[in-house]
Amino acid sequence: MRLSSILLVIAVLFTVGLSTGAAAQATFEGTLKLGAIIFDEDAGDLSTVQETYNIEDGFSVSQIRLTGRLNPQNYFSLNLREVNLQSRKGELVYRGPSRLRLKASFDQHRQVFDSDRAVTSERKDWRVGAQVTPAKWIRLSGYYNLQDREGDRLSFPAGAVNQLGSQYDYMLQNWRAEAELRKDGRALAVAYDYSSLTDDVDDITDRTGNIVSARLFTPDLFFDDKLTHMFRAAYGKHEVSNSDLDYTLTNFQYTGAIRPHDRFGLKYNYHANRIEDDATGLQTDNFQNHFDATYYHLYGNLYGGYGYEINDDDKTLTNYNVWRLGGSLNYKKRAKVNAAFTSRAKTADADLTLLKDSEVDQFKAKVELRPTDDFAFGGRVHNRQRTYTDIDVEADGLLWNGFGAYEYPGWGGITGDFSYITDDYKDLAGRFKTNTQLVTGRVHFDWLKNLRLVSGVTYMDIGEDLDIEKTIVFVEGTFTVLNDYHLEVKYNVYNYDDYILIDRYYTANAVWINVAYDFRKE
Repeated sequence: MRLSSILLVIAVLFTVGLSTGAAAQATFEGTLKLGAIIFDEDAGDLSTVQETYNIEDGFSVSQIRLTGRLNPQNYFSLNLREVNLQSRKGELVYRGPSRLRLKASFDQHRQVFDSDRAVTSERKDWRVGAQVTPAKWIRLSGYYNLQDREGDRLSFPAGAVNQLGSQYDYMLQNWRAEAELRKDGRALAVAYDYSSLTDDVDDITDRTGNIVSARLFTPDLFFDDKLTHMFRAAYGKHEVSNSDLDYTLTNFQYTGAIRPHDRFGLKYNYHANRIEDDATGLQTDNFQNHFDATYYHLYGNLYGGYGYEINDDDKTLTNYNVWRLGGSLNYKKRAKVNAAFTSRAKTADADLTLLKDSEVDQFKAKVELRPTDDFAFGGRVHNRQRTYTDIDVEADGLLWNGFGAYEYPGWGGITGDFSYITDDYKDLAGRFKTNTQLVTGRVHFDWLKNLRLVSGVTYMDIGEDLDIEKTIVFVEGTFTVLNDYHLEVKYNVYNYDDYILIDRYYTANAVWINVAYDFRKE
C-alpha cells in the first residue's frame, strides 16, 4: 500500500464523515515532523549490528501523524514514519459508531547477510483488516496480508554453488473472511482462509492453500451456568502448482470447561488432525488429549495439567507425555508472583525419527513488587533443559534477571534491567558454553520547563567459548517553543567487538535532527 493510497483512504473517510452532516463537530489534531539523519560507520563486518541496517543518511520526512473525530462516534488515526526512506512504515485505524472498524498497516525494511552488505534482502508487509457489525447478533470480519520479499541468497559454505540459486523474489498472500452469529451466550462462526505463494525466480515452489472452518461455542443444555463447549472443524487443500504434490488437511477440536464451584474449574481439550498425500495416499495423524484443573483464589490461582499426544504416519509412531504445573499471586496490585513448570517427553516407538527420544523441561518464575505507585522492582528466572538420550545430546540454559523502575512526578525517572544467561550445549563432537551479561538502563529528566532529556544504554557481554561485546548508547532531547513547535535531537552510538574473530568489529554514530509542528483544528 503506497503512501498515496493511505492518504486517499483518509480522504474518502473524511468525505463520508462530511456527508453524514456532522462536519461541524469534526476535530483534528496531528504532528508534522521533518528532519535530517547524519550517519557515519566504520566496520570490518557490516552485518554485525542489525539495529543499523535501516538507518539512512540525508533528509527525512520523519512523521506524519493525524488523529481526529468526524463526529463524536467516528474516530480515525493515521501515523506514517520515515515516509521517504526505505524503512518506511505506517498504520491507519478507523472506527465507526459501534458498527465498523478498519485497520491497515505497512512495513518495509532491509536485512543484511554478509560482511560487505552485498547480500541483502528487502521485505514489504501490507495488512488490511475490517470488522462490520450490522446487528448485535452478527459480526462480519476479514483481513488481507501481502508479503513481498526479494534479495540475494548466501551460499554455504562460502563460494559453493547454491542449489536454490543466488536470488529469490516471492510474494506471499493470505486472506480470511469470517461470519459469526451470537445470541444468548452462544456463538457460531464460519470462516474461509486462502494462501498463495508465487516465486518469480523458481516457479516450482508456487503453491496455494484453501481451508474452510466452522466453530461453535455454547453453554451446556443441562448445566447452562457451569459447563461450556467449544467445537471446531476444518477441511482444506494444499496444492503445489507445478507438480503433483497435493495435500488434504482435516482437523477437529473440542474443548469442554466446567466450573462446579466458584473456586474450582476443569478443562478438557481434544485435537485430531490428519494430513494426507493425495498422490500416494500416505497420511499422518496427530491426536492430542489434554486435561487441566485450576483452583481459583481471591488473590490468584493454582493449576495443573497432563497431556498425551500421538503422531502416527505410515512408518513411525511417536508419542508425547506433557506435564504442567503453576500458579499466580496478585495482591492488591502491590505484589505479583507467577511460576510455571512444563515437561514434554517424546518416545519414538519405532526408532526411525532422526532425534529419537527426547525430554524438554522448563521452569519460569517472576516476582514484581510495587511498594508505591512510583516504585517497582523484581526479578525472574527461566531454566530450560533439552535432552536427547539416545544420541547423547544435551542443551541447558538458565536466565537470572533483576529489574527496577522509579518515577518522581514532575522531575523524572529511571529504569534498569540486568540479566545473566548461561547456555551449555553438548553433542558427540564436544561441548560449547556461553555466559551472557545483558544490562539496559534508561533515565529521563522533566524538571526544566519545555525541555525533556532522555538517555539510555544497552550493554551485552558474551563470554566462555565466545568473546563478544556489544553496546548501544543514546542521548536525546526535545525543546518546545510556543507549545506547538519542537526541536528534537537524538544521538546514538553503536559498537560491536568480537575478540576472537579480529575482523568482526563495528562502530557507528547516528544523529537525528527533527523539527516538529503540532496542529489542531475544530
